Amino acid sequence: MKAMTKYLLISIVFGFAAAGCTDNDAYETAYCTLADVSGTYAQEKDSVARIIKAGILPEMIPGDSIFLITIDSNSYSEENLQKKLVLDYQPSESNAQKLAFSSTLDEFAANLTESRHTDISGAMMLCSDYLKETRAGTQVMFIFSDMQEDLPKGVVRKFNEGEFSGIDIAAMNIIKLSADSSNPDVYRGRLKDWEANSIKAGAKSWTTMMDPSKIQEFIQKIK
Repeated sequence: MKAMTKYLLISIVFGFAAAGCTDNDAYETAYCTLADVSGTYAQEKDSVARIIKAGILPEMIPGDSIFLITIDSNSYSEENLQKKLVLDYQPSESNAQKLAFSSTLDEFAANLTESRHTDISGAMMLCSDYLKETRAGTQVMFIFSDMQEDLPKGVVRKFNEGEFSGIDIAAMNIIKLSADSSNPDVYRGRLKDWEANSIKAGAKSWTTMMDPSKIQEFIQKIK
């Protein structure tokens, strides 16, 4: 009888602990930032780093996570994950983690390496994998790119149904190409195609954000 009572007490304790973890997940936010390092957009690394440091890191609270993924010629690879961070619940530790992540962003901005092709879809799929693994209540993907995909020969990308289920997607700091300036319909059509394909693959929302200063307002809105 005593053994049975002890077993029940242990089960109850672990049950509450598991429930607590689940509750925490529901209130946590997972951020995934995709940075294009191909073609002319590779020159935007410094701007990307500044936007992340000024707009996203200040919004993160203990328990939140962030991923930095590069968009290159073949982006669906663990090698494209440049940095992963889960904020500690101790304020002093979480502040130190943010500073370390900022240093990583500075190193990223100073790296002059650029890729020949642009695999945006692969980076989005990799990002989705990492976001879903966090089980965070709010999952958001920020894409820093001109949104002009250029896949190398032999690389195939197709979004599965539910690929971006529960994920809010925002295209940020989009640099217009010369063809976009000549014909705005090309630029607008490209963004509409990305939005349609993302929503079809289950994305919770798609936002094109021209003004980086609106990023914190956007984060507060989706939480």
